[in-house]
Amino acid sequence: MRAGIVYNPVKVDRDTLARQVETAEPIEWSEPLWFETDADDSGRAAVKAALAEEIDLLIVAGGDGTVRVAADEITSTDVPLAIVPAGTGNLLARNLGIDVTNVGNALATAFGGAEREIDLGELEIQAPDGTRSKHAFAVMVGFGLDAEMIDKTDEGLKKKVGWLAYVDAAGRVISSLDKVRVAVRLDGGRTTRSTVNTMLIGNCGTVTNGIIILPDAAIDDGMLDIALVRPRGVRGWAQVAGYIARNNLIVTKLLRRRGHLGRQRTGAALGYGQAKETHARLDEPRAVQVDGDVVGEAIALRATIREDALVVRVPREHARDEGPAV
Repeated sequence: MRAGIVYNPVKVDRDTLARQVETAEPIEWSEPLWFETDADDSGRAAVKAALAEEIDLLIVAGGDGTVRVAADEITSTDVPLAIVPAGTGNLLARNLGIDVTNVGNALATAFGGAEREIDLGELEIQAPDGTRSKHAFAVMVGFGLDAEMIDKTDEGLKKKVGWLAYVDAAGRVISSLDKVRVAVRLDGGRTTRSTVNTMLIGNCGTVTNGIIILPDAAIDDGMLDIALVRPRGVRGWAQVAGYIARNNLIVTKLLRRRGHLGRQRTGAALGYGQAKETHARLDEPRAVQVDGDVVGEAIALRATIREDALVVRVPREHARDEGPAV
């Protein structure tokens, strides 16, 4: 048995990680192969090189961008993916219950965790000039507040204070955030038009710092969850904040985990939906984020889901989805 380790040298010190791998790796495993990512291709070449070596496990030590690229590349193989979180958001790791604070625990999951099949989303965007591009996503895509917040986050501040830099950026963009008319169609149904600040399409629902945004989302249910954020003034934003606060209460998480709550209700300020395929056309272009990375501006989006596309290593208590952790 042999692991291939893809690591981002900007976020991970190889020598330190190698010592931790040596401690965590079972004795019957061969010495791992190491592959350093290149910023020019988000790590895609490193992942391809690792998979070409016929490895038995791919370990990715890096941020959400590297993990997303690895997830996209590995879907055509039967090699399981393990994550050693080394970014600011660590979004997929959070949704899988992987320890984002302790590398040793993450490596223990990599070598000794359970295997779980999860879905992977695919987003196609049309830019204002008509060109199209495709992007895999494991967690969430969207435009509006989240994309503008990511785009305006100070990288220097993020290195110093981590996810708190997003809070700073959100405070700067929320007052100037423009609304946009959007036409949305779910699974070939009727097209509806709304004026929104933000649209989110998620494969799972937990974002930075463990905050639940899409409470009904599950990473292996074969569905995408959609949220349209459409507040009117201060009162509307207060309603949105109220939704999010209630969904993050410990008692709410417990009730949802035990199946005592129905689906999240749609309100005037926040609309929810589910679909296997989602189309959206905007009246004006907006920046779009994919798992925490802004990938450009779009006037149209199409999101689909690939069911059971990816095998990941997770803590044994998270081998099956039991709802958000409390």
